[in-house]
Amino acid sequence: MKINPKEIMVNLPIVLQFEDSDEIPHFASNINSIIHGKIKIKCEDLGLLGGKYMGLFYINRNDEYKDLRSEFKTMIEQEEIEKYNG
Repeated sequence: MKINPKEIMVNLPIVLQFEDSDEIPHFASNINSIIHGKIKIKCEDLGLLGGKYMGLFYINRNDEYKDLRSEFKTMIEQEEIEKYNG
């Protein structure tokens, strides 16, 4: 089966959960290996939330990812505060 790259749809930015933080850049690299052209997926390890590593994946365009990044950073910080106070 032949896949035309123009037919692959991706909603970005997105945050995904991982068991290990090393999986985050590896996942981005795998995605970038199938994308042809100048645009590349960027990633960021946001930290631990609920025992899982949160990975942010985005295309650096119009800073679309900043709101999602801020939202998850706030949730991660809140969880850390609750653990400290608990």
